[in-house]
Amino acid sequence: MKSRNSWAELYAFEVDRAADAPVFRQIYQQLRWAILSGALRSATKLPSTRELAAQLGVSRSAVVSAFEQLLAEGYAFGRKGAGTYIAPDLPEPFEEIHGRKKRTVSGAKMASSFQDLGGFVDVTEQSDERPFNLGRTLVDARTEELWRKLSTRTLRPFGRHHLGYGDPHGMLELRKSVCDYLSAARGVRSEPAEVVITAGTQQAVDIIARVIQGPDKEVWIEDPGYSLTRLALVAAGVKVCPIPVDQNGINVAEGIRRAPKARAVS
Repeated sequence: MKSRNSWAELYAFEVDRAADAPVFRQIYQQLRWAILSGALRSATKLPSTRELAAQLGVSRSAVVSAFEQLLAEGYAFGRKGAGTYIAPDLPEPFEEIHGRKKRTVSGAKMASSFQDLGGFVDVTEQSDERPFNLGRTLVDARTEELWRKLSTRTLRPFGRHHLGYGDPHGMLELRKSVCDYLSAARGVRSEPAEVVITAGTQQAVDIIARVIQGPDKEVWIEDPGYSLTRLALVAAGVKVCPIPVDQNGINVAEGIRRAPKARAVS
């Protein structure tokens, strides 16, 4: 039987310091792949962070960050004073999900697969990084990890009340926070009853277009601005009036000069 100190030698984990992904992310991806592929089975005890750091020749903080991510996502659990273990309630291995016979993956082959399947594992990869590309938001690895941890923490108290319909105006606590922000950052006085939380820009524009009544539906829009806002307003029969913007935002004086009877600003 191999000793605990030789645990990490069973898997040819590699760290590429020239890669775009940070070291802790590479370690996390390799451990996660080993877990999901079945190479590391449920209840298997992971090596200590010091052991794995020494094995890979990296700082202990990088290994600790990788372990924390595994714990946050439910792939592992810790026992006080006993170490970190692979979680017992894991999803089925990839081979079983796709109806293929489960195979034993050698350490060398598994290590090379981490490089070959880098695009598959890293869901943040973008095919088009041109500026102002619609529907794309680029984030770095640190932001991605923070987003994952916050999402996991938020969903932890998930219960039945989350599955029903809430207030159509939006969560009251959120609307109160919006009012506090507007008061502190913008000097705008508002009440929660005056705030409506929407599912996105398009829904907000649709509501605005429906609220405006009468034949004189004229709205200021920023120029340059979001093109889909203009299209949505035009489709709803609203007359749009482009107003130039400067470093402070839309030029109010110019808007008053061009369209003094405008009903809204978008």
